[in-house]
Amino acid sequence: MARPKPLQCPFCDNYLRAPVDINFKEMELTGGICTCGAIYVYDRTGRNQGAMFMDALAFACKGDIDKSLSLDPGDYESVDYDYDMQANTIGRTSKAGKLVFVKLKKTIKE
Repeated sequence: MARPKPLQCPFCDNYLRAPVDINFKEMELTGGICTCGAIYVYDRTGRNQGAMFMDALAFACKGDIDKSLSLDPGDYESVDYDYDMQANTIGRTSKAGKLVFVKLKKTIKE
């Protein structure tokens, strides 16, 4: 088992604050944005990663679900981690939810 470590962006290694509730357009999610542009979304149960992944992609596309659905896998990178919200750490733990990170590889045209 990996030791828990502080929450950091997998793309730039910035330390990140714990996910917060976000209401954007018609979206409601718990997550955040790194200074490098990566989006992270928290799944409390660890069982809804597909939905959280789609929410992260839509949020990265500024709420445009159609754009997020039209992305090819080569248009973005994604990483997921076990996450302990109480300690704001990633790593294996029995009370972990999941964090899904998504970063677009290029700017999506309007």
